[in-house]
Amino acid sequence: MAKRKGVIITARVHPGESVGSWMMKGCLDFLTDPNSVEAELLRQNFVFKIVPMLNPDGVINGNYRCSLAGCDLNRRWKAPSKVLHPTIYHTKQLIFNFSKERELAVFCDFHGHSRRKNIFMYGCNVPDQPADSRLFPFILSAINPFFIYSDSRFGNQKSKESTARVALFNEHRNHPCIYTMESSFCGND
Repeated sequence: MAKRKGVIITARVHPGESVGSWMMKGCLDFLTDPNSVEAELLRQNFVFKIVPMLNPDGVINGNYRCSLAGCDLNRRWKAPSKVLHPTIYHTKQLIFNFSKERELAVFCDFHGHSRRKNIFMYGCNVPDQPADSRLFPFILSAINPFFIYSDSRFGNQKSKESTARVALFNEHRNHPCIYTMESSFCGND
């Protein structure tokens, strides 16, 4: 057990992005499938920490992007308040403690995209080793016809520094496998 790397998967930080819940359901169904050889292999080699809904109050109350405090929780990862952004604060603590316990292999936050089609990822760029952050999405595109690698983007925009992807990338010493997975509201091309 001690040799297993860690995987963290989160979803629904934006309440109106219901496709995040559908991706999470598919992920959980796959990972817990007792008849899947691939899922069994993953369970034997990784420890999964899964947060299926980062903004339950916003979801329950029908908000589109905000929490009940009126905050976009995906813009609070750099310095979350324990009082105003408790799910982000505690998930960040979980990630910090988990990464001290074992090597973090992948962090992925499921989102929905209202303007672009297909399923794709946003990742950060590791300037001296750009392939490191691009390998996982590339492999995913080879095994899943709905995931479109060419729609993925990799960058460390200053305007996104408080998002989960960029804040965790910066805090975890430029870990290359920290992603936002986007699924279109309007299907594939």
